[in-house]
Amino acid sequence: MNKNHRLSARSFYLNHMKKYFAVLYLGVFIVASLSIWKGGEALRNQQIETLRIDSFEQLNQLASILESAIAKYQHMPTLLASNDRVKKALRDGLASDINQLNRELEQINRITEASDSYIINTDGLTIAASNYREEASFVGGNFAFRPYFKDAIQGKPGRYYALGTTSNRRGYYFSYPVYDGNSIIGITVVKVDLTQFEKRFANQNYEFLLLDPDNIVFSSSRPSWLYRVLGELSHVELQRIADSQRYYGQSIEKLAIVYQKPFDEKSQIVDVLENTMTNGTEVLERLSFLRMSRPIRLLDFQISILAPLNTINEEISLWRAIFAGGVTITALLFGLAMLRTRMLRERSDANEMTRHNQAYIREVIQNTQAGLVTLDESYKIESFNPAVEKLVGQPLAPLVGQPLSRLFQLDKQDASALDSHMDFLEAANDLGIKVLTREGHLCYSEQALVAVEMTLCEMQLPNRLSYLVTFHDMTERKRYEQEITQARIELEQRVRERTFELEGANVRLRDEIEEHKGTQRELIQTAKLAVLGQLSAGLNHELNQPLTAIRAFAGNGLTFLDRGQYEQAHTNLQHISQLGQHMGDIIARFKVFARKGDVQQGPIAVQTAIMGALKIMSPRYKEVAIELVVTEDQGFIVNGDMVFLEQVLVNLLANAADAIQDAPDRQRRVLIEQIATEDQVNISIKDSGNGLSDDAIRHLFEPFFTSKSSGLGLGLGLSISLRIVEAMGGQISAQNRPEGGAEFCVRLPRFNHPTSQSPAKKSNKEI
Repeated sequence: MNKNHRLSARSFYLNHMKKYFAVLYLGVFIVASLSIWKGGEALRNQQIETLRIDSFEQLNQLASILESAIAKYQHMPTLLASNDRVKKALRDGLASDINQLNRELEQINRITEASDSYIINTDGLTIAASNYREEASFVGGNFAFRPYFKDAIQGKPGRYYALGTTSNRRGYYFSYPVYDGNSIIGITVVKVDLTQFEKRFANQNYEFLLLDPDNIVFSSSRPSWLYRVLGELSHVELQRIADSQRYYGQSIEKLAIVYQKPFDEKSQIVDVLENTMTNGTEVLERLSFLRMSRPIRLLDFQISILAPLNTINEEISLWRAIFAGGVTITALLFGLAMLRTRMLRERSDANEMTRHNQAYIREVIQNTQAGLVTLDESYKIESFNPAVEKLVGQPLAPLVGQPLSRLFQLDKQDASALDSHMDFLEAANDLGIKVLTREGHLCYSEQALVAVEMTLCEMQLPNRLSYLVTFHDMTERKRYEQEITQARIELEQRVRERTFELEGANVRLRDEIEEHKGTQRELIQTAKLAVLGQLSAGLNHELNQPLTAIRAFAGNGLTFLDRGQYEQAHTNLQHISQLGQHMGDIIARFKVFARKGDVQQGPIAVQTAIMGALKIMSPRYKEVAIELVVTEDQGFIVNGDMVFLEQVLVNLLANAADAIQDAPDRQRRVLIEQIATEDQVNISIKDSGNGLSDDAIRHLFEPFFTSKSSGLGLGLGLSISLRIVEAMGGQISAQNRPEGGAEFCVRLPRFNHPTSQSPAKKSNKEI
């Protein structure tokens, strides 16, 4: 009792210490993590401050270069306006003066490195330009809508920036009026192309943006940022920009800034999403920048520099990783020391626990219901528990030191594979099998043999090899096995008898099914041939007309050949070829319609099936003067078989013609409509006959039922059509129309394209 109390108290103390150290480790981890994070932030801010100072100098330098480069062009329009040749060309409009002016403007542009220089009259029409040789020349273009023209025509110097509608190049425009006395006779314009500055600063260690007053990127070192807006623009502002045609044909979208935070009063940190190419794959990357801006008063623009922070962020991440690694190694060393102390303490506890477990195991062995026997390395009995003696029914003390064969013998089926019991034990050892299970019986008692299951298990004990043998009583199990074996034999006999009967029934059933399928195929083919027989007169008429024309063309062709008129003969031969092809198409359609086969499920166009049926039925409809009305092609695609769907439509159209002929006093008209839902396409055939009786609607799709006069039908057409439509996964129905006549509706599943790129699966179904 005292011993258990000491173990419980010690366990409570160890659990308390574990919780204490767990809290301590957690606190140290939190403090170390905060230190690493705050230290990294401080180092990052210091490096960003250094970058800000350097970038601010670059920003001032870039702004100065841009201002000085553009400022040299602002007085060029004034100089051009004072040129006598410009005034003379505007005043007189002579071609020679304009040609000379074009060459002078071209030379001035080459010297000043301006983008374009051009002269506009008071109507806004360009009469001369430096790019007069180019395909996209400004000559003849009207720029009266530009604000720089409107300012100059009022006598004021003009300034404007825009994307050129003719050249499709961004530029800044300077304009000035041309005076002749006190009258303004034209405008001089100089355009400065900003792409030269982008190329000049494209390979710097920073990105730059030139923003207009609406915060739209007008120029940038990154082409993908052009025409992006920093901030928000209202609908009114966007409409104003679109009406001005400043960014002609370009959509104004927001720059993908996902994060921005002020760093100080003059700079801020921004994160931009950008599509980049990595190993030929487009990847959405998050780029971090330090942004600084200042105005360019000459242009009324704002210039910004975006210095990348990715390198600084990577250095800070590396510093944090190194510092965290050092803290982790220190924690591991401290943990190893604590672990060694714990291992020594646990070893002492393990020794005490081992002694306690040995006593516990002895009690378990003595009281278990299974028989246990231990063997030495020579397979001789060392010890046994009381359960073995209980199984045998007498003491086993004399068997100590004897081989196991004195106590246990294998059954005949197991013993036949081994010569002796010792061979069995040696085989178990040689095969390297750690556990073997065999059935046999305990044979020490001469009065009765006890059926048991023996399990041999190898035990690796210190300094020696031993075996543990377990015996389980199998008397009841053997009795149950005999009963189950007898029941299985009887069941197998009954199953064999029943199987023989079922096999005979299956053979007879398969023969009947094959016979039924053949009958159905013959019925379908018979229905096709019956329709073809009804249409034979119309087919004869359709073929006689082109045959007559062929004979006429052939006779004329011979006459033309005799006269040497080969062109007319060639034309007649072409007509004969076309008529022959037309006759071939008619015969081919009837041949395809008459072929045998099963439903080949796949995507088919509804309009194509309708037109194929009309090609077959049109001769008959012309013969009986019935008007055919077909709605426009809706582009519907269904799952089905083209030939079988044509057969259904031909059958329905033939029935509609018969119904109209039985009602001579009514309008002779058949309407074919297509209506689609989300998952079905409905094909409706409406006739103007007398309609269907109630009895006909009830039995309409039954085999051999017909509402026609005696001898005019077999009564199989609609029954076969029903089976064809159902084989394609659809339905067919009939009803009377309120205005008179009948309506047959064929509903088929709509074809849906698969989501993947794999081809659509097809399936064959038998009718």
